[in-house]
Formats: sequence, C-alpha cells, structure tokens
Amino acid sequence: MRVLFLTNAYPDFDSSYRGIFIKKMASLLKTDGYDIAVVTPKIYKESRYVEEQDGVKVYRFPFFSGNKLLIEYHRIPYLRMVSYYLAGISFALYALLKHRCRLIHVHWAIPTGLIGVLAGAFLRKPFIVTIHGSDFRLGTDPSSVLKKVFLYVCKRARHLHCVSGSIKRELENLGINGEKMSTFPMGIEGSFLNNREEHERNFDTRPITILSNRNLLPIYNVSLFIRAIPLVLKEESKVKFIIAGDGQEREKLEKEVKDLKIGNFVQFLGQIPHEAMAKLLGQTDIYVSTSLYDGTSVSLLEALASGAFPVVTDIPSNREWISDGENGFLVPTDKEEFLAKRILEAIRNKDLVKKSKKKNLHLVEEKALWSVSAEKTKRIYEEMLHSKN
Repeated sequence: MRVLFLTNAYPDFDSSYRGIFIKKMASLLKTDGYDIAVVTPKIYKESRYVEEQDGVKVYRFPFFSGNKLLIEYHRIPYLRMVSYYLAGISFALYALLKHRCRLIHVHWAIPTGLIGVLAGAFLRKPFIVTIHGSDFRLGTDPSSVLKKVFLYVCKRARHLHCVSGSIKRELENLGINGEKMSTFPMGIEGSFLNNREEHERNFDTRPITILSNRNLLPIYNVSLFIRAIPLVLKEESKVKFIIAGDGQEREKLEKEVKDLKIGNFVQFLGQIPHEAMAKLLGQTDIYVSTSLYDGTSVSLLEALASGAFPVVTDIPSNREWISDGENGFLVPTDKEEFLAKRILEAIRNKDLVKKSKKKNLHLVEEKALWSVSAEKTKRIYEEMLHSKN
C-alpha cells in the first residue's frame, strides 16, 4: 500500500510542532507496512527540500513564502499562492510517480486540497481529505473567496474525514453527501495517560497550576484568559498561571500581563516541544482553552488524558467532549468574569474534579488514542481502493 500525504504542515526541525500529528500518523502507517511519501510546502529558508524522517520520504516544494506561515498573512497572498500551486502540483506528480502511490491523502482542504484534486485527476488516483478545522472555518466563511474552492475539493474527494461531528453536520447542510464522510479525531499518545498520578497530589500542599497551551494567535483568544487572571487572584492567591505557546500576539499579551500587574503569577514558556508537553500537562491541575474556533482540539484531548480539569470555550467541537458541570466547564468566548468564576469553582470543587477524571479517561481510551485513529484510517484506505477496483 503506497500513499501520498499532501499536507499544509509537517515538522521540519527537531523542535518543530507544525503538523506533528500528521507525522505520527505517517509513522504508524509506516510501521504497519504502508509506504508513505509526504509533499508539503517549504516555509522556512533553513528547511530541507528533500529528507527522510523515520523511513518516510518528505518533499518540500518552494514558493515565495516570505519565511512565514500562510496563517500569519492578514490577507490572502494571491501572487504567492500562484507559485504555491504550481510548485505543489509539480512536486505531487513527481512523488506520485516516483513512489507509485495508489492513493492520495490530503490534510486540510485549503490550500493543499486543490493540489490533490488536480494531481489525482491527472494520474487518475483516488483521494481522500481530512478536514481539521481551520480549513473548514476559512472555506465556509461567506466573505471568503475560497468557499467555492473548498466546496469543489469536498465534492471531488472520494472520502472526507472530519475531525469533529460538528464539521460533518455543517458539511451536510452545505450539500455534501454524508455517506462519504467519517468522523473521528486525530489521535494522541498513550504517554499522556501515564501522568495521571501527578494529579493525586494534595491541592493544599502546593500552588494550583493553570495552563493554556494554545498558540498566541487571534483565533485562540488568549487575552480572555489573561483578563480572567486578576479576578481569580482576588479570591485565590495560591495559584500560578502558565502560558505555553508562541505566535504573533506574544508581545501584546506580555504587555497586557504587565499592565494588569500580574507578572509574578504568570509565566510565558514559549513553544514547548511536543515530547515535553506530556510532562507539563502532568503537572497541570486546570487546563484552559479560550479558542474562538476549533476542529477537535488535540490539546484538549491530551489534557483529558493527563487528568487536568478542562475549562474551555463553549464552541461546537468542545461540546462533543465536554458536558458542562460533569467532566469540565464550558464558558463564553467573551466573558472573563464567567471564566474566572469557573476556574475558581474548579479549584474548590474537588469532588467534581475527581469524578471528571474517570469519565475523561474512558473518553480518551475509547475514542482518542492513536491506535483507534490509525485503524479507522486504514479501513478507509482499504475501502477506497476496493471501491476503485
């Protein structure tokens, strides 16, 4: 079984986190006897054009990236996208022929989905698309010029893998055939389950650790978390807050912490290597995500596995995992007072926190481990090739 991964992101340095879950899926499939090749954009000058990672060949196509991610552009860089697609299609065709791939698996319908459509049509290869969330948000925005491209890719795909049920329902509302869609999250490492004993330590013997590990970008709304911190500190001083992430808003958020005079209680760690995240979550009591939009958040699943109590925004994808007041709290995206109130309740309601851990452990073991996701992916591949024949 030879499969080409077409993906917006794939780790390019040892410390890189971009697309780390795509690499994990490729490695698992490689272990199970699949031959995986990867085509992805070359964002940074230091990235290699061609390399091998854990037996997986990775090809990075050059375009005028400006040494930054597409998500970092405030407007769609149309001229850059012309070079993106020309180079992407060329590299995809080369990899398909060189590795004799029988199937294309596209990660993110935008922008790499269109490369999958064109390369697949030219070489008559079936392709499936995993919709992660950011592509769905951009592709279904009524003001976005990419909506037609997004729907075109979805309709041409042989199969659509949605990382959340809310995405699948919205696609059905847009006229996409539900019978060709499946729903399951990208997986998480079993190592996160090994840290649960860390949470048995007595709250009274140490500061409560509250973590946000989302990237410091507007969509993750980390300012809401920061504005809630002084409200928490008014009632509970034995608390420390950790912000583990990086992005274009870091300077602004650090200034906000300084202006609120809460710097002694807040630590900015920057980007944490993925292999170190399990240990950090193992030391975390309350996990906070203030995201405005998500597919299924892998960060949330890792927090559930680690035993951290989740306080997350009330958005459709989070409601699939969190029942408010049972295994976590759901909060509005714009009310720091409500967020602070729920954080305080999580600090004080030890019985709720203890009960939530059992439910969250069951959720993760049943639905979120890599072993589950990999088996479902392999079944899709077999069905696609069988239907083709």
